[in-house]
Amino acid sequence: MFLILSANAGAYTVPAGFTGSPDYISEPLLTAVEGTQPLTPEQALHELSFSRIHFHQANDLSTEAYWHKIEFPPVQTPTELILRLSNIMIDELDFYLIQEGQVVHHWVRGDTQKWTPDAPYASIWFPIELQPDTESLVLIRKASDGPLLFPLRIMSPQQFDQLTELSFKIWAAAAGALLILLIHNTITFLLFRHPAYGFYILFHLTVFLSLGVTQGFGPWLWPMAFNQFLGSIILTLYTLSAWSIFHFNLQFLQIRTRSPRWWHYRRLADLAFATAVVISLLMSQYYYATPFSILQGVVSILSLYWGITILRRGFTPAGLYLVAWSFFIVGAAIGGMVFRDQLPFNNFTEYALLASTLIELLCFSFSLTRRSQYLESEKNQQLMTNPDSGLPNRNYFLNHLHHQETLPNLSVHLVLIQLSGITELSEAVGPGSAVKATAILAKRVNQALESEPCIIRHQLPNISQACLIDMDQGILIFLCRQTSRPQEIIEHLEPVLNRTIHLEQIEFQQLFSIGVASGCLNRLDITTLYQHAQLAARANWRSNHLWSQYQPDLQLHQHSQLMLVAEMSKAIKNNGFTFVIQPKVELASEKINSGEVLLRWQHPTLGMVSPADFIPLAENVGLIYKLTQLILHSVLSWMQQHTEALQDTTLAVNISARDLLQQNFALGLIDLCREYGISPRRLVLEITETAAISDRGQAVENASLLRAAGFSLSIDDFGAGYSSMQNINRLAPEEIKIDRLFVSDLTNNETHQTLCRSLIHLSRDLHTHATAEGIETQEQLDMLKSWGCHSAKGYYLYRPMPPDDYLSLLLASTDQTGSYEQS
Repeated sequence: MFLILSANAGAYTVPAGFTGSPDYISEPLLTAVEGTQPLTPEQALHELSFSRIHFHQANDLSTEAYWHKIEFPPVQTPTELILRLSNIMIDELDFYLIQEGQVVHHWVRGDTQKWTPDAPYASIWFPIELQPDTESLVLIRKASDGPLLFPLRIMSPQQFDQLTELSFKIWAAAAGALLILLIHNTITFLLFRHPAYGFYILFHLTVFLSLGVTQGFGPWLWPMAFNQFLGSIILTLYTLSAWSIFHFNLQFLQIRTRSPRWWHYRRLADLAFATAVVISLLMSQYYYATPFSILQGVVSILSLYWGITILRRGFTPAGLYLVAWSFFIVGAAIGGMVFRDQLPFNNFTEYALLASTLIELLCFSFSLTRRSQYLESEKNQQLMTNPDSGLPNRNYFLNHLHHQETLPNLSVHLVLIQLSGITELSEAVGPGSAVKATAILAKRVNQALESEPCIIRHQLPNISQACLIDMDQGILIFLCRQTSRPQEIIEHLEPVLNRTIHLEQIEFQQLFSIGVASGCLNRLDITTLYQHAQLAARANWRSNHLWSQYQPDLQLHQHSQLMLVAEMSKAIKNNGFTFVIQPKVELASEKINSGEVLLRWQHPTLGMVSPADFIPLAENVGLIYKLTQLILHSVLSWMQQHTEALQDTTLAVNISARDLLQQNFALGLIDLCREYGISPRRLVLEITETAAISDRGQAVENASLLRAAGFSLSIDDFGAGYSSMQNINRLAPEEIKIDRLFVSDLTNNETHQTLCRSLIHLSRDLHTHATAEGIETQEQLDMLKSWGCHSAKGYYLYRPMPPDDYLSLLLASTDQTGSYEQS
């Protein structure tokens, strides 16, 4: 390597009879520093003192302008020599051929000077025509804010033609390889759309442009003016390439997941790169070259560190990545040292950067392909396993379990363990910790099952065997042959399932229910067995047994629920729901101050379906949103038709707590009232507590918008839901309704009396109204009135009635006070 780099290091002179040489001039040229004022060639020739001591300084970064002088001895016959320069990144570059003291030719070749090649571009060159008995010399003036490297050759026309042909071949090969790689990776990016490919293409493009400038083939492919522009921003191009390779590294090596500590600094790095780009555009190369070298060194060291770290963690595509970076770093180091005149410019160093860059890009391309293969393999493995427990998952069960040779025609027990309390644990310690707790339990169960010989094992790429399948959502299943009794296995697992889990200073015991389904797999599909085991586990929640066996009647109940859901969907679509209104009485004035809208469903064959049956079902399957919208449209339309009769009263409409979790619920209801011309102040929204308000932010936002628009909020069945106190704090209602559970036995139950009295006092302290539900007797009414209860409703006062009857009642009540009409 040392011999190659140091070739052509001997002294060079233009001897008598010189006919040209394909080698670069390595001897220091006669050089002079121009000074503060620009000089003409005549002035430079007579006023400057040329020596070789300034030559190396003239090849490095400098703010000075320099003159070089090359003297040619007299020739006997007319001789033509070609002067060829390989670097075109010097801002101002003038060549003067002087014969007999006169300037014969002047060639302008600077990067910031206007010039066009006289022939198809083949580097900077021009002929030196030497005449017999004539003293000839070439004066060269150069000035630049970048490198002043001056790789010069003086050759014969034949040597020039041979070198030009070779240059064209090298350029064609390099440009062709770069373009092919660019097209290939662009197509790959369009297919996969992975960010790593995008940054690689940007890096590839900046490298292609910068190599076109530094290696000289740029003007061969694009206009000289564009090439000169690229030369003026070459360090900006290098900075952009450093930024793109930095982000390529982040994406290719998956730093976000494999080394997240570094991922957090990417925005800070982007700010540094953006600053560097601005500086490179404003500052001359002379001042920016050193900071850029530091930046490039930091990126290179960081990339190598990341590559080695990620490779040691098992990411095999990082191997080719490191090979690519090694070539690039060597090539960039050689190129940088050459341009700083720290290494000689010769046939090896001239193309070292180009060759290393091509190898780097090729290795990067191969590593991207290897990465895609690796990620595809890793993806297949991840698809079949739970990331937290490492056990087979739902996808494995549904798509891969059938292919196991041990399962066909096998009689099995499918044991399903349904875990509970995961939501509560997630709210207490966060979803990540809750998932971790489930994974800990799953691993314990899997380990306990390994000692059972009848358990069916599952083969996976990442583990040798697994006994348990982690179906997510708190469901664990395992299969055992019917030659064994599931009772014994489940009893063996009971202490494992009951064992406390220590999690973030919390001792947590997982609740569980177990269901078993049995059958032969040549008659039953395994997913059918799973469905049966689910039904058995659900039934087991309501029993006192450790586990429950599937029975056909469980499926009949499930089918009836599904049928009810289907019929409910049809009824919503066909507007098959109606409503009745139950009046509400203000106890102090004994007047009807409002009415509560109650939903009714008269099915053609099922008859009157109780709201207690279809409302919870609608919430569970997600139909409650459509049901709420249906009743709101019906009620608002009816109110619009009877505006005069209803002008002094309000109507209460029940909405589910789940409705408040819808992002645009409040805005939609406000628009709906505006559409029907109904003031929001005439509606009370009673929020049922059949569902917990888990998304506090969304519920509070909707509640705030509704209150601001004029709606009144009421919490229905207060005290029956476990989140009552939380909902008061989150929703700030104007009314709380005491559940009929506390009112029904009010006269005989002192505990209920205390509770009702306390709730009424609580509502008064919170500046809300208390409404008692389910009034059945005069005694209940008198007690509530004596405690200061604001309003009441129940069968003793008024039964639910059709809307027209409610209107008649309102008209009649305007002339009656002090008595209740019972119906």
